[in-house]
Amino acid sequence: MKQTRTERVAWTPESYGIYTQNRIEKACAENRPTLRAFATWLVEVRGLTSGTITCRLSSACTFVDEVTARAEARCTEAFQSLTPDGIEDFFVRYGKDHGVSARRNMCSAMRLFLKFAASAGWVDLELVNAVPSLPGYRLSGLPRGLSDEEFKTLLSSPWEGGRCPLRDRAIVYLLATYGVRCAQVSALEFMDVDWHEGMIVFAAHKGGKAVHHVLTEAVAESLADYLRNERPTSDCDDVFLRQNRPHLKLSPMAISGLVKSRMVRCGLPPRRPHSLRHTFATRLLRAGQGVKAIADLLGHRSLTAVAIYAKVDYARLFEVAVDWPEVVA
Repeated sequence: MKQTRTERVAWTPESYGIYTQNRIEKACAENRPTLRAFATWLVEVRGLTSGTITCRLSSACTFVDEVTARAEARCTEAFQSLTPDGIEDFFVRYGKDHGVSARRNMCSAMRLFLKFAASAGWVDLELVNAVPSLPGYRLSGLPRGLSDEEFKTLLSSPWEGGRCPLRDRAIVYLLATYGVRCAQVSALEFMDVDWHEGMIVFAAHKGGKAVHHVLTEAVAESLADYLRNERPTSDCDDVFLRQNRPHLKLSPMAISGLVKSRMVRCGLPPRRPHSLRHTFATRLLRAGQGVKAIADLLGHRSLTAVAIYAKVDYARLFEVAVDWPEVVA
């Protein structure tokens, strides 16, 4: 029986397992057995979900590879010699190139791996307390979108250099034009693109709602170019596929990686694809769109989800600002 759209969009435990194993295979060869044992421990001892395991394992691979590389020793010996200062030094280096979300994920992964190492007798459980805590406050930061110049560079620089330039161009155009998430681009199917009516639909994500957009000429051209000249032959309904066999649906993590690679080739700092979502929202705000309209276009059900963009509407903030009272002698 043919699956429904909702069933096809959801990631399965099997697909998460594939991506987890692929990430382990990218780690240092000597560390792979330990990381596989860690993945099993996360399932059998901690009882984590497949999605959480994939996220934590990805960060743990980075942590373990660097610890062993700096100690120039095998995994067991490297962690036996690890000190609180070593944990702090690693996290400071990691934090220089990663945002708040990535740092939080790394903290969680480090704590879990150190608990795993303690259960194996490599480290003292007290070492877990050396992992820093990151307090968070809602709406405490500003959305980090691309500047107009960076945005222009991203879209107008030559597309040669990547392994699948036509696919990369179509994906970046979708993210930049509509402000959608990587998971929504990953879930895009042929039935979501109405070529005759000139419309495109992105599935609901994170409890939000589906969003309908006009199919712009640039997006339509990039999609058609990819489908005609680069997409592998497949009966799969998903638009974006892996180039290697088996031609599975391109994962959100793969989309995130190709966007970062594109930024590096353009001479830009490697930013998360979510920065394009922030860019989309702030450009709408500058164009005079209200918060409700922006929430609808981003697929949010609640206005509180886009409240942070009010902090970058400087023109309107100046309108409500009051003069600072003069000091009375």
